[in-house]
Amino acid sequence: MTSLLTNISAMTALTTLKGINSQLDATSNRVSTGQRVSTASDNAAYWSIATTVRTDNASLSAVKDSLGLGSSAVDTAYNGLNSVLSDLQNLRAKLQTALQPGVDRNKVQTEIKAIQDKMKATSDSSTSSGQNWLSVNSSPTNTGYQATQNVVAGFSRDTTGTVGFSMIGIDVNAIKLYDVATSTVNTAATEGKVTGAQSLTGTSAFSPGGVVDFAASAGGKTKQVSFTVTLGTGASVDIVLDKSTMMSAAKDLTKVTTDEFLSAINNQIAASTAMAGKVTASLDTAGRLSFQTAATGSGTNAQVSVTNNAVSNGKFAAADVGFGTFSGFMTGTAFTAMDVTTAKVLTVNDGAGVKTVTLNAASFSALGTDATSAANTAVNGDDVAAMINAQLKTAGSKARVSFAGGALSFGSNAGGSTTITLNGADVAGFGFTAADSTTGTSGFTGKGTAAGTTNAKGILDTVDATTTFSIGEIGTGGTGINIAGLVGTTGDTTLKNIITQVEKAIASVTNAGTKLGANKTQIDGQKTFVDTLMKANDRTIGTLVDADIEEESTKLKALQTQQQLAVQALSIANSGSQNVLSLFR
Repeated sequence: MTSLLTNISAMTALTTLKGINSQLDATSNRVSTGQRVSTASDNAAYWSIATTVRTDNASLSAVKDSLGLGSSAVDTAYNGLNSVLSDLQNLRAKLQTALQPGVDRNKVQTEIKAIQDKMKATSDSSTSSGQNWLSVNSSPTNTGYQATQNVVAGFSRDTTGTVGFSMIGIDVNAIKLYDVATSTVNTAATEGKVTGAQSLTGTSAFSPGGVVDFAASAGGKTKQVSFTVTLGTGASVDIVLDKSTMMSAAKDLTKVTTDEFLSAINNQIAASTAMAGKVTASLDTAGRLSFQTAATGSGTNAQVSVTNNAVSNGKFAAADVGFGTFSGFMTGTAFTAMDVTTAKVLTVNDGAGVKTVTLNAASFSALGTDATSAANTAVNGDDVAAMINAQLKTAGSKARVSFAGGALSFGSNAGGSTTITLNGADVAGFGFTAADSTTGTSGFTGKGTAAGTTNAKGILDTVDATTTFSIGEIGTGGTGINIAGLVGTTGDTTLKNIITQVEKAIASVTNAGTKLGANKTQIDGQKTFVDTLMKANDRTIGTLVDADIEEESTKLKALQTQQQLAVQALSIANSGSQNVLSLFR
């Protein structure tokens, strides 16, 4: 039906043409901009992510620039050190020449002064971007001085939007050659710290996989770690870690991790009224178990010791966590099973007083299920050791005994040098003779240092206590090298000491160069990483917002063809009304 009011065909053709034109506009925009998401309206999520990544890349670009400046500063300081190192080697040769008989030391001094002038000029001119790390002024009045120069090395943002920066620190105090500051600076007091001999995961307690099994038995005995942590004040806490005490700290007793192990130790310290908040267990950078005091200084509060204990009973095997296992000072003869239905008496003098130990049927019964002997008529060495230790601990004694190799061994967890003496009516039954005595050293001890002062001068302007000279400064005021006045045997001795001083300076400058070389390697590695990260971010942005030009150009051609056809269809639809008019002619 043909209507005079409504041209259905024309409306359909017009709608189609509008749709094609809309697609054509979008495709043309993608072809011209190269992006399929150029505004938030194109795809809000992708646009937001791409914008964030672009912002990150802008920050990383600034980090890359900072690394470039840092690398330049390190190169400048390194080149200065390298030049000064050559000068020091030349200086050493001149001084050695001056040792020869008949050499005019006044003329050699002239050459030395020229070398000193050159070293000072090299250090003063080793400046990059306004920074000089070789010739500094660390005086308190110089607020611009920084003992550690930080180079921005990385940028990050966490899930809360907090921005963080990683730094590469250059220790200027360790590489400076000259410093116009006063001769000394204050140093802070340090904490007492004691560290195990090896990595925790490399000890007998932990397997190569980095876990410890407290549930499994080896030869019928499960592992137990037992030691005492003591402050210099005398306050102490006994740490016992085994299948019973680890249950509250570990999810799986067969795979206790180092974190769970540390947590269990710190929990036991925190539970001690005398030690809570005064010492903390942690792992150092080498993975070794360490104990550090909260107090600083050289006093007893900043002193900590770790001494090993014997296992609590014969059902446990001692495990090492870097501090060794219990070691007796005094070992008896071969032990035979003991009948304690009749009381057996032993006295132990641990240096702090005599403690009497009485083994009888009651003390054996007190072992309960921990006993490994069938009856009190034939008590084995493990149970005898457990009974003795229980009574020594109750009496407050630092002496302990273990059973190994078929004999009893006495030692101490007092730390330091301790003397133990044994007596008692039945001392022979334990494998010892009356008045048996021995002195041994036990435990590992770490002490803090008190606040003090240290030399603030650089490597070359430090005055040597032996020669009273500084090798880098000109010989004025009696502070710089001046060999012109050195004569006779005394002069030769002083000259030899100066040569030794130069040798030490060469070693110090070499060490400073090594540190700068390590910093340079770190900075260059970070520059490569940041560059790679920026490229990865660019690829991420491209994946999200870039248009596929091949696909879009093909689509553009197709839409242009469809547009032409739609225009023709609209023209045909509009011509239908003209055909109706011809009927009225």
